[in-house]
Amino acid sequence: MRKFGVLLISCMLIFAISACSSSNNKAVKPSNSSETEKAIPAMAGEQSSTKSDATNASNKPDGSKKTIVFSTFYETDFIKEAIKKYEEKHPNITIELNFAQAIGDDANWDANHEKFLKTTNTQLLSGKGPDLMEMDQLPMDQYVNKKLLVNLSERMDNDASFHRDDYFTNILDNIKLDGGVYGIPVRFYLYNIIGDLDAIEKTGVTFDDKSWTWNQFLETAKELARKGDRQYAFAYKSPEMLLNELVQANYTAFVDQANNKGKLESAIFINLLKQIKMMNDDKIVSFGQYAETYFNMEIISSVRNYMLAGTGYQDIFKKVKVYNKPKAEGQAAGGFFRPETTIGINAKSSVSNEAWDFIKFLISDEVQSGGFSLNKSAYQKQVQQILEVGSVKADEEGPLKGKELKVTAADIQQLESYLNDANHSVEAKATQLQSIIAEESAAFFNGQKSAEAVAKLIQNRAMIYLNE
Repeated sequence: MRKFGVLLISCMLIFAISACSSSNNKAVKPSNSSETEKAIPAMAGEQSSTKSDATNASNKPDGSKKTIVFSTFYETDFIKEAIKKYEEKHPNITIELNFAQAIGDDANWDANHEKFLKTTNTQLLSGKGPDLMEMDQLPMDQYVNKKLLVNLSERMDNDASFHRDDYFTNILDNIKLDGGVYGIPVRFYLYNIIGDLDAIEKTGVTFDDKSWTWNQFLETAKELARKGDRQYAFAYKSPEMLLNELVQANYTAFVDQANNKGKLESAIFINLLKQIKMMNDDKIVSFGQYAETYFNMEIISSVRNYMLAGTGYQDIFKKVKVYNKPKAEGQAAGGFFRPETTIGINAKSSVSNEAWDFIKFLISDEVQSGGFSLNKSAYQKQVQQILEVGSVKADEEGPLKGKELKVTAADIQQLESYLNDANHSVEAKATQLQSIIAEESAAFFNGQKSAEAVAKLIQNRAMIYLNE
């Protein structure tokens, strides 16, 4: 993960979507002279017709020659391969891919990211921009509020060829904004906890990770710290980042998205601040330093990754077990997931039917995207390949030095319980609201201000942000 400063700069750029005025909304046409300039997407619907077909109920391409402009932040091999396959199957369709961050161009990440955000925001606000957009680095919630994206729930409902049961419906049902799906993820990751089963069992501490809340997790952590011999119960990067994770885990408790209102001066938020500080003071959590722990947070991105979960902690964890992440008080049962490679359609696109058809291709079993595919058949293909081999191989340069780990049907069954139970979406990119929370909460965690004073500052800044 990039340093917080980079995230802060990126998040502040999102502010531009609401700050742009009519005087500077003129879109800039892309140049193909360099990869970096591809960060400026071409305009939506630069076809023979300029009328948007976003409301066309048929959802069917008309078969005429069309060009779809597709904008992503990262250059991605599987996207390029998918475009090639689609164009071969549909010779009347050309997909013009524009990306901002070329493979290997890490030195220019900040500049490319800034340009990508500013350009996309300006173009969409002026009624232009690409037809298709990868939303992972874009402020999709603000685009939805400003009616800049096609409601894909309506597309799914009105398309007889689209069968929801072909996909992980628990993912589709839990990525809605304002009652609709405005971006469909090609794949997703799981957010879990890994623990050292042997060390935990030696303490005699028991818990139910299927239903535990953060309060219960903290009580468990306290008991582990008291009865065991590990330095800390778990580790996290910083108190500010843990606070943001807990806010994201129960976002609706802190932000009323429909009415653009913050609830960050509430008792639940103030108690959350105090709870995190208590964890630090009581040495339950290790912030920003390597330590012996019972638990660590884990992002699980594939079947192979699931089998190798925790192997990076081999010097600490002797027997790794995957657990569910805790939930906020009152939050429904279920696990956490992060949508990845989420694709949306510009509401002003004149080729939205063709764009929708390409999205369906991207989430079909013809495309191998890595991660956990939204398409169940594509996922099953991955599983079958691994079961036929019977093992996964660890990285040669890692702690296991290429060791092969056996994979059984029971392992897959356990993984699928996590996949099917995932119903709480986690936002991957830092938002401006997260930046506000991190900036202001630092004064509480370092003892400069009270929790109540910090909560008031956060609420005031959040309300300004949410209503711009």
